[in-house]
Amino acid sequence: MPILRKWEYNGAICGIWKVTETIDELRSLITEKSFTPDFLKYKSPSRQLEFLAVRVLILQLTGKELRVLHYETGKPYIEDYSGRISISHTKGFVAVAIHPDREVGIDIEYRSDRVKKIVSKFISDKEMSLIDEKLYPITDESTNDFVRVNMYLLFWSSKETIFKVLNAEGVDFIDHLQISSMFLSDKITAVNEFSEIGFSYGFIEAVELKTRLHKRIRIEMYVSKDFVCTYSVL
Repeated sequence: MPILRKWEYNGAICGIWKVTETIDELRSLITEKSFTPDFLKYKSPSRQLEFLAVRVLILQLTGKELRVLHYETGKPYIEDYSGRISISHTKGFVAVAIHPDREVGIDIEYRSDRVKKIVSKFISDKEMSLIDEKLYPITDESTNDFVRVNMYLLFWSSKETIFKVLNAEGVDFIDHLQISSMFLSDKITAVNEFSEIGFSYGFIEAVELKTRLHKRIRIEMYVSKDFVCTYSVL
């Protein structure tokens, strides 16, 4: 299918692709120029689909076939290009952000209640209080639970995005990445209004304590019925 969403932010070009094609269909959309030895390492059809969908999305965003390689740390980069790229994938979706000269991060997470089981690994007590404060006015139990899961995912995704733009090792998601505030569209509580193309908007403000600069970072978001997506430019 075509790009689910394409947008620009602070000089970055970003896009999300919903993967509905087969491996052969995606391969037909690009040439060997897009392939790297990484593809041959993937035995899982789902990983092959993600690889191909990312390359097709890059072509759609830039109009060019670009070779994406990886540093030893796993961070992606584009061969013979001085710009920055960030890549993310989740169940049935891939996301890409490219900036000509600044660090950029993007993350996409499929909506699942399983995030409840790991909140203690990335949300501090202070951050949980921030979430509880936002949820307090929502008295309907099912809506409250729906929004809580979205907020957990947004916190996790935001910290993944910060981690990518920082490009630093040894980052602890609780000690080094602290979310200080968030703004959420009123639609975030409208359970029945979520759709594939009807997104809810908002942003999160955070500070990183990993570097001596203690950078303040703003993370933008999209929320749909299937996923949350966050992105930022440093």
